[in-house]
Amino acid sequence: MYLFFEGNFRQKDSISSEIKNGKFYIKGKIPMPIQGRLHMDQRSLIEDIYIDNSKTYVKCITRISNRDSEKDTLNMLSVISVRGSNTDQLKRDFESWLNALNKSRASDEEKREIYYQKLFVFIKKYPKSKISPYLLGNADLLSYAQVKELSSMIDTSLNNSFEVNNVASLLNTLDKSKYKAIGVAFQDFILKDSSGNEIDTKQFRGKYTLIVFWASWCVPCRAEHPGLNLLYEDYKDKAFKMVGVSLDKEKQKWTKAIMKDQLNWTQVIDPNAFEGKIALHYDIESVPANFLLDKEGKILGVNLTPKEIEGIIKKLL
Repeated sequence: MYLFFEGNFRQKDSISSEIKNGKFYIKGKIPMPIQGRLHMDQRSLIEDIYIDNSKTYVKCITRISNRDSEKDTLNMLSVISVRGSNTDQLKRDFESWLNALNKSRASDEEKREIYYQKLFVFIKKYPKSKISPYLLGNADLLSYAQVKELSSMIDTSLNNSFEVNNVASLLNTLDKSKYKAIGVAFQDFILKDSSGNEIDTKQFRGKYTLIVFWASWCVPCRAEHPGLNLLYEDYKDKAFKMVGVSLDKEKQKWTKAIMKDQLNWTQVIDPNAFEGKIALHYDIESVPANFLLDKEGKILGVNLTPKEIEGIIKKLL
């Protein structure tokens, strides 16, 4: 079992313990309270816990899940309970309430308002607790204005904390979400294909265009390709174009994936990957992601399934 703190998984502050007879024991010195993150190896889910006591008891379970045909395994680590940490109890009580809300029959708008009101009461009661910015930093269902208002209620003593930095990151993401709104003009780009030719998205004006962000190492991306290939074959002779944008850093792996997946539609690569201008503009932090554009280059839909895309295209063509 490995334990690192506040997202610093690349630093050499990760400590570990061998699991013997279903138990692990980790000892060290840290400033408390602090967010600890548990995982089992490089292919394990990461679980957050809060440590605020010299003795904290964590109960976990794990199971192995096969993610693809190559038997790529993932340790499905889950934390069942944490004893000895009042801070963590605050976190788990709120998350339990939120889980019940998500399962309720309330509309999305009702859930958003209930969520906002609950967080408002929580942060007002615990402005100096790290759990307040932790919960707010995960509140991506709320609007920019709501998150901004709630963030102003957090005590300034937490301004340099990992949790408040996550709130700032969420605000940045929500602010950039306006670029993805239906009817907004897509940010054009010029990138090179596998032959070194420049492809400018402006050249697709006058046609409906699907922009697909993917990477060779992304299993869900590759799983979508057969459906996207069928979509391309069905509509390639009509006013419909498709452009794949790879966020790979290794060109050879990208070109190999193109051949293996038989991607006959336009393919380009951004060598800067997630740090490229287009990924940063749209705050793309994971793939797959896609944008369906109208003939004028305005957004018709975002992150649609191949079936949803075909449903829209059928009505337009």
